[in-house]
Amino acid sequence: MTEFINLKNPNHCPLGVYVLPSSENLYIWYGVIFVHQGYYQSGAFKFRLAIPESYPEHPPAVTFMSDMFHPLVDGGGNLSISQQFPTWRPYEDYIFHILHYIKNIFKKNILDRLIDKHCFNKEAYRLYRTDIKIFSKLAQQCAQLSITESYLLDHFPDDNMIRFSPVSEPKFDELWSQLLKQ
Repeated sequence: MTEFINLKNPNHCPLGVYVLPSSENLYIWYGVIFVHQGYYQSGAFKFRLAIPESYPEHPPAVTFMSDMFHPLVDGGGNLSISQQFPTWRPYEDYIFHILHYIKNIFKKNILDRLIDKHCFNKEAYRLYRTDIKIFSKLAQQCAQLSITESYLLDHFPDDNMIRFSPVSEPKFDELWSQLLKQ
């Protein structure tokens, strides 16, 4: 829980990434990342962070909860962290490093430096290297799917405290006005 509290430090939790522990298990955190630019622009990708009881000796596992077409993510949503963390270093590598990595995997400079052996999705890796137009189209489809009502509103387990709900147009206008006044 100390690590969660430390996320209040502005340098620890990256902008656009939000996490909360499960309502039933402090070793499970749920998160969402809002991607604002690049191939996955406009995406809102939900993920699950499973912290092993042996943490910090062993790294957390990250699983995306929505369909993800990405070189580092397999068909089950599991994220390869070996590109950034070839060897997990207890008491040097922390959860906030994983959160920054999650944000960075959507950036072009990270995608450009991917190495095949770290990529779970070889087809996504191949397309990124050889046919960027098709890769871009599939990444954008993935982003668009992530913001559909079915994914935003219905795609979460009961113990996930990060929830989205529909907002009426008048309520949205009211909230937007309040934001603009700040």
